[in-house]
Amino acid sequence: MSENLTFFPEYNTSLEEISEYIKRIIPLMSKHKIAIDPLNFTVFYEYIAGRNISLNHEIDMLLSTQTVFTSKLNLNLFNKHICNISLKSLEKINCNLLNLINNTSEAIDITGVKANAATIHFQSYSKKLEDNQGVSDIKMILTEIMTETLNLAATSSILQDQLDKSAIELNLLRQELAETNEMAKTDALTGLFNRRTFDQKLDEHINTNKQDNSELCLLLLDLDHFKKVNDTFGHQVGDNVLRYTANLMKQHIIDHHYAARYGGEEMAIIMPDTPFNKAMEIAEKIRGALAKHPLKRKDSKESIGIVTVSIGVSSLKPNDSIETLVERADKAMYLAKKNGRNQVMAESLVNLA
Repeated sequence: MSENLTFFPEYNTSLEEISEYIKRIIPLMSKHKIAIDPLNFTVFYEYIAGRNISLNHEIDMLLSTQTVFTSKLNLNLFNKHICNISLKSLEKINCNLLNLINNTSEAIDITGVKANAATIHFQSYSKKLEDNQGVSDIKMILTEIMTETLNLAATSSILQDQLDKSAIELNLLRQELAETNEMAKTDALTGLFNRRTFDQKLDEHINTNKQDNSELCLLLLDLDHFKKVNDTFGHQVGDNVLRYTANLMKQHIIDHHYAARYGGEEMAIIMPDTPFNKAMEIAEKIRGALAKHPLKRKDSKESIGIVTVSIGVSSLKPNDSIETLVERADKAMYLAKKNGRNQVMAESLVNLA
């Protein structure tokens, strides 16, 4: 069964964090005279949460130029940065599907009308033949039957052509829908899975683990001093660093692992069927590869310096939920930061710190 598609982000934020967000959102929207309706509030909730970097870049630019936030502008921001599938893609698929249905239905209706008329004619010809007409009359009736048969065959051929064409178009629509479904799973900036897909995959594998007791590990990664990169070199360079890190992660994970953008500069890797020591080994390879060479700007070759990452690693316990598994990896990651950054930290060291 295919996954349900949604136009809305999912939130796993504590009540305390939500309260803090609201304290900042309402004054900001009031200051810029932005109507506090559900859609506008969603846009600025995402902005204040700070996890949607591309949205934040655009809103920062709009705020700096004192742009008026009209309903149309906010809807465009929502469609562009928050919807996790392409509305235009779905609209196109929907339009094509309706055209396909209409064209096929029209061909079937025409064929049905002609087939019904032919049935009535054939019944009439049959009655005439039963009335023992003369040879000349029989020849004329047979000629009419042949003409009617040829017309019906031509109509059937037209219907078959339309059905063949519809089958091809339906297959193309299936492909477009599959591509749109992939868009719904993916973070546009990094090409990694998005947060929604991360939550789904982790939930799936936790449930699987309860059935077969397989090993499952989780890595949470956070780029060190990433704000400094953005402030010093600009958000475009920051985006390139995120892409570079994402590609590096893909190079070191195993095929059945799931690398995701968890939010902002945080990444995550779900590692099904992976022993803890193997998860630690992969985490160390990612950390070491990123810290090995200074990064440079593509345009000017200016050095960005060494970019490092702090990584926390946890493994699934019998009574774990998504929240508890993520929480231990998160605590390990922050312990790595506390101890000097550019480190991989196991969950077992958290209680010892």
